[in-house]
Amino acid sequence: MQKTLRALALMMAVLIAAFSLGCGDDEEDDTPAAATAVTATPPSGSEVAANATIALAFDQPVESVAGATGSGKNWTIPVAASLNITWKNKDGSDGGPQALTYTLKAADKTAPKVSGGNVKNGAKDVDPAPLNESGIVIEFSEEVSQGTVELKPEGGDVIGTEAAWEGKKVSLTMLAGKTLANETTYVITIGGVKDAAGNALEGGTVKFTTKGKE
Repeated sequence: MQKTLRALALMMAVLIAAFSLGCGDDEEDDTPAAATAVTATPPSGSEVAANATIALAFDQPVESVAGATGSGKNWTIPVAASLNITWKNKDGSDGGPQALTYTLKAADKTAPKVSGGNVKNGAKDVDPAPLNESGIVIEFSEEVSQGTVELKPEGGDVIGTEAAWEGKKVSLTMLAGKTLANETTYVITIGGVKDAAGNALEGGTVKFTTKGKE
């Protein structure tokens, strides 16, 4: 009987120790990681417009960045010839400084425009099949910020799409069960898009008509 009790006590001690170790791991996992690296776009050393902003991407979410606006991993800061980036981590520790230098040129006052893609404004007889399969791509004259983009038949309701923004383009993929029809005029409306200097997109509408059934 005593041997049985000792064995049970030993098993309980092992279980308690294992549980304690597991709880310790959970607490450690909950501790926010401090950011140790930040990537600037345009990169340090570039020539940029005097009214441009610099995009900062951190390797971990941060609480705040001196002189910058944003949240999480992504922040923007007005350009200067010399910048020292400092930040506050989620764990309360300080990060930086990271030095950035730029050559400033005349202020950019040119608005970005829609410059291309696999559908053109005013296009007719567009085959909807490849668009349904591979998506719609809209290209811009320069790199732009993320904005809003809607696709709908003229006079109709918005069609569900997923937008992926990357540099000088945005790609629209149809959500499951959503397709473009034949003999239909569609309108793509793009809003809230700006370049690095804050110039708003000019002409953010693309209208096209799909071809008839064969």
